[in-house]
Amino acid sequence: MIVRDKLPLKRIWPQAWRRLLVLLIFDCTVAVIYSVFHHKWISLNGLPVAPLASALTIFLAFRTNAAYGRWWEARQLWGKLVNYSRALTRQYLTMLDDETEERDRPPLRNELVKHQIAFAHALRCHLRKQASLPELKTLLGEEIADELSVYKNIPAAINLRTGKLLRQARSEGMLDSFRWTAIDDNLTEMSNIQGACERIKNTPLPRQFEYLPRILVDVFCWLLPLGIVDDLGLVTPIASTLISFTFIAADLMSREISNPFDNTIHDTPMTALSRTIELNLREQMTETDKERGWHEPSRQRVRLDVTPVDGFVF
Repeated sequence: MIVRDKLPLKRIWPQAWRRLLVLLIFDCTVAVIYSVFHHKWISLNGLPVAPLASALTIFLAFRTNAAYGRWWEARQLWGKLVNYSRALTRQYLTMLDDETEERDRPPLRNELVKHQIAFAHALRCHLRKQASLPELKTLLGEEIADELSVYKNIPAAINLRTGKLLRQARSEGMLDSFRWTAIDDNLTEMSNIQGACERIKNTPLPRQFEYLPRILVDVFCWLLPLGIVDDLGLVTPIASTLISFTFIAADLMSREISNPFDNTIHDTPMTALSRTIELNLREQMTETDKERGWHEPSRQRVRLDVTPVDGFVF
């Protein structure tokens, strides 16, 4: 995700320079044929350049709005994930009664918090089609990670295990019906967030929105020098290339933000958000353990800070 106030030109240039170079060569050819060799037939003086540009701008605006709507909805969903993760952790740590017997295993409330952290990391990997098992082994242990590896939808499997842990807590007298219902509502919201993210991931923009703008932009850029060469002459390549770059850049940017879970520079910053979730939840869990006089040493130190790289975080 972009975190700078300005977008460096070098982020757009690698994707646009080939198209611009071909158009520049064509623009120069048109200008030379018209101004040097005086072949007036190459000019389309009656071409309504301004109305065509206005119509194309409206068409690009529709596609950009649709793409930005998908990107913004994805960001809102992950914002909800952060909020509900904090709420669930607060409920796990404050609403579950203390266990009455001494046990060898860690407190059940801490296991629930770790499952919530694992859910955030697993959902990120699930949407980006990456392997989540290495992180799950660190968070939940190899045994649980191996059990989860048989599932195709690991975030849903983690949610299921969380429900089973809550059922265990209720059977042990740590939860009553009212608190069970309150926690279950937030756990259901986790499934709703995952389903909404999968809908965006698996439902691309209609193909008409993907191909027609690119075709129309290319047609307009090829016709543009023919329509302005009569007025600008040898200056045509400069004006035509600048105008073409504007439309090509708009086309590229709208296509890039239309898929917010593809792990690009315009992606929803799921890595940063999932690490934020882990940091916040571990802090709450550690503070609660200190209050109760219990502390579990971490298996492995996890670097939780996120430093922007060249103006971007992922």
